[in-house]
Amino acid sequence: MGRINANGNPFLVERAEGGFTYFRNIPPALRAAAAGEVALPWTGERRAVGGRATIKIALGTRDIALARKRWFDVHPQVEDIIEVARLRLVRSKRPETPRAVTGLSPSDIETMAKRYYQQILSRDDDEALSDDTLADETEIVLEEAGWSKSDPGAIRAARREAHERELGALTRGLEDMKAFDYDSSSLVPRLASLTADGHSEASARAIRQMLDDAVGENEVDAVLAENGVIIPRVHPDRRRLVLALLRAGMEAHRDVLARLNGKPVQTPVPVEPLKLSDPDEGSKLRDAYEAWKLQQKPADKTAEEYGVYVERFIAINGNLPIRSITKKQVLAYRDGLSLFPRNVPADLREASVAVIQEWAAKNRAKLLSRSTINDKAIGAISAILAIALNHDEIPSNPCAGTKFKLKEGEVVKRQPYTDQDLEKLLASPVFSKGTRYSAGGGEAQKWLPLISMYSGARLEEIGQLRTADIRCEDGIHYCDMETIDDTPGQETRRKTKSSRRKVPIHQRLIDLGLPTYVAAQRKAGAVRLFPLLTPYRGKITHGFSKWWGRYARKFVPAEENKTFHSFRHRVTDQFRNQAKPLYAVMQEVLGHDVSDTTSGYGAGFDLPTLNSAVQALDYGPKVEKALRAMATVGVSSARR
Repeated sequence: MGRINANGNPFLVERAEGGFTYFRNIPPALRAAAAGEVALPWTGERRAVGGRATIKIALGTRDIALARKRWFDVHPQVEDIIEVARLRLVRSKRPETPRAVTGLSPSDIETMAKRYYQQILSRDDDEALSDDTLADETEIVLEEAGWSKSDPGAIRAARREAHERELGALTRGLEDMKAFDYDSSSLVPRLASLTADGHSEASARAIRQMLDDAVGENEVDAVLAENGVIIPRVHPDRRRLVLALLRAGMEAHRDVLARLNGKPVQTPVPVEPLKLSDPDEGSKLRDAYEAWKLQQKPADKTAEEYGVYVERFIAINGNLPIRSITKKQVLAYRDGLSLFPRNVPADLREASVAVIQEWAAKNRAKLLSRSTINDKAIGAISAILAIALNHDEIPSNPCAGTKFKLKEGEVVKRQPYTDQDLEKLLASPVFSKGTRYSAGGGEAQKWLPLISMYSGARLEEIGQLRTADIRCEDGIHYCDMETIDDTPGQETRRKTKSSRRKVPIHQRLIDLGLPTYVAAQRKAGAVRLFPLLTPYRGKITHGFSKWWGRYARKFVPAEENKTFHSFRHRVTDQFRNQAKPLYAVMQEVLGHDVSDTTSGYGAGFDLPTLNSAVQALDYGPKVEKALRAMATVGVSSARR
């Protein structure tokens, strides 16, 4: 302190020997935490600063205009370092495990407002007693004005200016409470953006570590944290607390200004933080995961995937009580996974998050896509917490609003098979020559694609069909996808309630011999319609899906983003553009949810109505010709 400049830029000092320096004193309480790197664009280097009483950065010029330009490069970076240090210091003095509460009583709000008022006056007492305990705001005013810390008059003027600024900010907050209670958590930079700005990987990680616990916090969050509690932003009690703090803060700063004018305003005795009874932590995340499995009864593969994401969340945030999980922790989980590889090596699956991230960076591995993080990683935690929300175990789902905002190119959308795709597939060995590959599940490799092509049914829905599920009613053949069975060896599951339905069988499939194939399987005593499909982690078509991906890519390029599900997309387009049934009939055949009041009335569409829609599917003469040729094809085997 004490360096005076007359050039209009705070902390820009002209040295006696010539040249300009950015010279800034650091408040004693912040010196240990104020450390980081400052980029020097004019040299391309990065300068490590911190750990001392001052920050001195030579600007490498004697020209005042150029010095001012370089000052604008340096000053914001130093401001960020000091702000992070201040926030870390504040955080270090708080209760380590704030508790999520469902509300604040009037006495709670009054206690926090009184404590807020007392702390402002107490800090002013500290300033009056010692020049070594000046508030950060006073230090800033002194530095900006270039006033000497050894001048009592300058300190008094700086204290006055600092409190007038704070009073002005609170007054504006009272006029616009929404602006005062802002949420800036989205401003926390990602590692990728920090490294893109020139930070080294180590520096970027250090900055993120500091910001994870500090940035995005406003005055209200700070007060709540100091009292050891957190409350959802949308909660009405939070708004009442905002109003109380605004009024208490304005009163406190007015009283300090009155003191500086000679009025003897007394500082109240310290107010203790909120006294909360010992918490009943309730379920932790792993408990909630087990409860989700018990209620939802997911397929083994789904349960295992969700379990992986639960463990990753725990690795980043700990196995928290679900009442204590905040949006900020979900964001930390999201951002942590953005540095995760798509495929974790087997020998690293038990490693820490940091080790896996480091491996991915060192090996330039493909990272999890933002859409995968949204749909699977956040989706898994959100689904688990949704059960807890339905049971009133938590006041809100902290996953709401935490997904990445995807750009157009990041949204993965499956494309439908075109006429040309269908012609190529039907001309391929499985259909045109009767070739059967060992990994394709026998006749499943022929019938699964054809059934989906003429019904739009999902792969797993078709794969888990049993011989008993192929039925005939009033001359209409159909697949029973309504029945749910837990009998070992013949389990049937449905994705959603709307997935339970009857799906008529198209005449083309009957002409190709599907009823004959079903009769042969029944005669052989098969329970499953496609007994050579091998279940994996509770999913019948896991292996088939991988095989089809390899097989179909020979005829339909992989970059076109088409999978077995492309049959379903194509059938949807056929319904819209060619068959043109009622929209609700199309939804019924496809097993999609129709969320309106009318759809919940009555027994739904009868089988003849659904059959009319299915029979109207027509792929044109070229596809029909290829299908007719299949009827004369024998079966041969091939390895794969």
